[in-house]
Amino acid sequence: MSKLCKCPKCENIHPVSAAPGIPNVELRNRISIYIDGGNMYHAAKKLGFKVDYIRLRDYFIPSKEELYHAYYYAAHDSTQGFIMKILDFLRHNGFVVVTKQVKKFTNMMKGNLDVELVIDMLVNLEYYDTAILVSGDGDFTRCVKELQKHGKKVYVVSTEKTSPPLLAQELKNQADGFIELADIIPFVKQH
Repeated sequence: MSKLCKCPKCENIHPVSAAPGIPNVELRNRISIYIDGGNMYHAAKKLGFKVDYIRLRDYFIPSKEELYHAYYYAAHDSTQGFIMKILDFLRHNGFVVVTKQVKKFTNMMKGNLDVELVIDMLVNLEYYDTAILVSGDGDFTRCVKELQKHGKKVYVVSTEKTSPPLLAQELKNQADGFIELADIIPFVKQH
């Protein structure tokens, strides 16, 4: 019989089971995936493809029993209707979507959800064993180190095959493993 855990995000009870793992990567039980939407968008754009986020989630977490939650973080401008449609689609398909309105400055717009992503990873520590971090942002290095102190495995998905690389070397070095986004394009791109 599976062990159960209560999710603080959705109040549902999720089963805990042994995970078969990512290809070539050994994992334990419950898995959460954290997608830095802005970082992933720019990586995919530089690699010349559009991401199918359902396929991406299912590539890393093929069995729903293994999934604790899939998180997607995005800054948005409410005038960008297409982004709102994407966010609604992800919510409808089981993602926990965390958003923030972009701030407009004289010559630029800025929106960063790194703090929200880190807080979610730390607050939910007891509910997952392995985290898949879809970002190459070096700002997450300290968080990865802290998660590892708590016995968590953290795998980073990003790319070194762009110019410049979108993966911070310190993040790659700290992670338990690195998955090159360019190598999994056939499995995660939109058809």
